[in-house]
Amino acid sequence: MFLFKKKPPASEEKKAALALPKTKEVQYLPRKITEVTELLNNDLNSLFTFEPVNYYASKETYLKCTFFYNEDYSQVYFVIQFYKNDAPQSATPFYKADYALMKRALTKFGVHI
Repeated sequence: MFLFKKKPPASEEKKAALALPKTKEVQYLPRKITEVTELLNNDLNSLFTFEPVNYYASKETYLKCTFFYNEDYSQVYFVIQFYKNDAPQSATPFYKADYALMKRALTKFGVHI
């Protein structure tokens, strides 16, 4: 019996995203993470089809999208995690995005960058 499992190596996108200095988080209504991953793998613009949710209204289950970016928005990455009772359960891979995608996604929440 092994107590510690060997983790797979982090992707290049994940390494680059975690090295960026700034983050912005938004929440969406819950969906299956496999469905979310499939949609995003086909087209990143499917992010705009997700319905925003107020974190305080729906704390039990939600999708949290975290954008990682630098000061001039020249590098933007994001990941979506499924949360249940404020604990992450599963996540999509990290995706490379651009300023326009991040700006449009945040505009749905009333955040203008």
